[in-house]
Amino acid sequence: MKYLVVLITLISTNIFALNFEVVDSCSKEAVFSSVVTDSYATVGELSLDVLEKNSIQNLSSQFGISQLMNSPIGLDAMEVLSDTIMRSHGWCYSVDGEVPELLMNEFELTGEEKVITWFMGYSTYVGNMQTGEATWEGQCIPSNSLPQSPFPELCD
Repeated sequence: MKYLVVLITLISTNIFALNFEVVDSCSKEAVFSSVVTDSYATVGELSLDVLEKNSIQNLSSQFGISQLMNSPIGLDAMEVLSDTIMRSHGWCYSVDGEVPELLMNEFELTGEEKVITWFMGYSTYVGNMQTGEATWEGQCIPSNSLPQSPFPELCD
């Protein structure tokens, strides 16, 4: 009986827990981090609940997050580099370091995940003035990987 109590105690203390973090464009370190022990069906459900419970400013829907912590959005999140090149910045997420190509409400959680990270990422628009053709290069490349933050006014 004594071993059964110990076994039940060990099993009950081995509950689902993951780290939820937000990394902005100014640093590679998390500006917000929280351990989540509740279970959720999707990254979207988990993210919206954590943001609400921690009173973190955001503009979001069940599909994605447009703004966190008063980050730039819309035209303010565009970086014009030349007549033919610009970067568009926005919020992306990774699960255990991998960036899935799914909306946050489409990524189903299994309970095995260790870290959900929201980060400011970008894609680069490259236009060809001669042909009029344009392409988007990259997707969710961390904005903090650039030599300097695209939004230095937000950095301390």
